[in-house]
Amino acid sequence: MLATIVFSVVFLSMIGYYGYFIVAESQSVVNNSYNKRIDSNAEQVIRGTIYSRSGKELAYTDTKGTEDDLSDDTREYPYGRVFSHVVGIRTHGKYGLEKLCNFDLLSTESNALQKIIDDFSNTVQRGCDVYTTLSVSLQEAAYDSLGDHRGAVFAMDPDSGEIYAMVSKPSYDPMTIDDIWDEITADSDDSRLLNRATQGKYIPGSIFKIVTTLEYMRENKNYSDFSYNCSGKAQFDGFSIACFNGTRHYSEDLEEAFAYSCNSAFSTIGDGLDVAQYSQTATDLLFNSSLPLDFDYSQSVFPLDETSTQFDITQTSIGQGKTTVTPAHMAMIVSAIANKGVLMKPYIVDYVENSNGQMVRQSEETEYKRLMTKNEASQLEEYMAAVCDYGTGRILANTDYNAYGKTGTAEIDKQDHINSWFIGYATKGTKKIAIAVVIENIPQGNDSAINCAKEVFDEYFN
Repeated sequence: MLATIVFSVVFLSMIGYYGYFIVAESQSVVNNSYNKRIDSNAEQVIRGTIYSRSGKELAYTDTKGTEDDLSDDTREYPYGRVFSHVVGIRTHGKYGLEKLCNFDLLSTESNALQKIIDDFSNTVQRGCDVYTTLSVSLQEAAYDSLGDHRGAVFAMDPDSGEIYAMVSKPSYDPMTIDDIWDEITADSDDSRLLNRATQGKYIPGSIFKIVTTLEYMRENKNYSDFSYNCSGKAQFDGFSIACFNGTRHYSEDLEEAFAYSCNSAFSTIGDGLDVAQYSQTATDLLFNSSLPLDFDYSQSVFPLDETSTQFDITQTSIGQGKTTVTPAHMAMIVSAIANKGVLMKPYIVDYVENSNGQMVRQSEETEYKRLMTKNEASQLEEYMAAVCDYGTGRILANTDYNAYGKTGTAEIDKQDHINSWFIGYATKGTKKIAIAVVIENIPQGNDSAINCAKEVFDEYFN
């Protein structure tokens, strides 16, 4: 009797897990890049097409005029380098959407009877088509805005979570990937296969002052009374931190310190913060944490703990030191600010259709997590508006849309080379877009990330 009960419990548990696997885990397992079984479908299934949000082909299979023999088919990428990282490639382990949607692209999703008929008649089947949220015009604007610089752009809709653009440079031509594979994998300097938008780990510089400001607001309910007299440099125990070019900002409140990106004020603010609470705020903003992103990504790092020195703390408060971030993560933070404190889960696949035009699945807008209160988001928005009205981002002041943001210049060497940053969002009527831009290793004062962001904003609201 006992054995029967034990057997029944084990059996029911197995049935339960099997049901869970089918519903929740099967696609991720089957779609794993190390699973070769789904790839065997390529011998009988024409790989589906990847489309932009407006229905333009981003990747499709050319069957050379015949669908009976797939041995000579080729994968075409009409936009080449512009979409190379986000669309990806289907060979050499797969990358981008070709990896993320491999299961869909090689699955027919036709009814059982049709599958049997096709199998017996040796009829070649077509995989499902994937319709994305990507905008060709915004992707091209972002790609062009970076010029010949290394860097990345990540743009999304704060209200829905739709990803509009994901650009990484240096890029590569996916049509020639087999010919250049050995070359690009051996080139560690350019790291052309790296999707910098989601995997690039960068020192944030002054864009991190958004995090410091939020923590200061949380620790000081009278933050609106903040006052600081900037002499161009803040002195600490054995070291000092200067404002850019030693500029004196004189008397300033918190908004002005934020708008002018005053290092003296913010390092002084950082020196007075509770490190444990500072770390918790960083955790609230998804530092040292997983991100709600389907693409491969790197975690952003907040390095402070109870052993941190005054130097570590003050450096971190202005975005220097050992802090690292990704453009995608920073775009999520400003998206939450734009959406009254709530981060919507970013998504890039809108819907999937089978070859008969029947919808297989459709993505839904999903609230991921509240990162801050509505009042905190509103206050940060006010400070970010000041940046674009009269501060370091004032080139966005005279536009026909409302811009909110934070600029950053992260020092990376002693030769005045920096990473240039802009994170923020813009609105006009019911339209809204959030963005993060980073440009790598450029001389101080050269092309800045805010110019790139402006080009994308201009295109979006055009």
